[in-house]
Amino acid sequence: MPTYELSVILKALQRPQLSAAVKRCCTNILEQGGMIRGMENLGLKPLPYKMSSHGSRHYEGNYILIKFDGSTNLPKLIEEPMKRDSDVIRQTVFAEREWVPPCLMEPCHFGEIQNPDHEKSIWWSRVNRRYVRWERRKKENQC
Repeated sequence: MPTYELSVILKALQRPQLSAAVKRCCTNILEQGGMIRGMENLGLKPLPYKMSSHGSRHYEGNYILIKFDGSTNLPKLIEEPMKRDSDVIRQTVFAEREWVPPCLMEPCHFGEIQNPDHEKSIWWSRVNRRYVRWERRKKENQC
C-alpha cells in the first residue's frame, strides 16, 4: 500500500466545527479502506489569494495535513466526497515517495574536489617555480 498525504484547506471555523470537519475527512478515508498514519494541523493562515467554494469567498483557512496508506485508487475515491463537503475549500492528495538518503544508492559527489592534495601540489609547484626563478635572477644580477 503506498503512502499518501492529503492536504486540506478548511474554512475558518471555530474549534468544535473544525474538529467535526477533520473527523469527516478521516472517516471518509477509513470508509474507503485507508489507514491513517498521522495528522498535522498547520493552523489558521491567510490564503495566498481569495478562493471561492460552495458560493462563498474565503480569505483565510485552516491548513490540515493527513498522512495515510491505501490502495492506488483511493485518492480518486476520497476526492468526490471532499468536493461535496461544504467546509472544505481545497483538497489535494500527494503520493509520498519513500525518503532514501542520497549516498545510499550511489557514491556522493557534492561538488567537492576529488583529490584535495592535488590542488595543494599545484600551488606548491607554482610557488616553487617562482622561487627558483627568483633565485636565478638573483644570481644573474650578482654576476
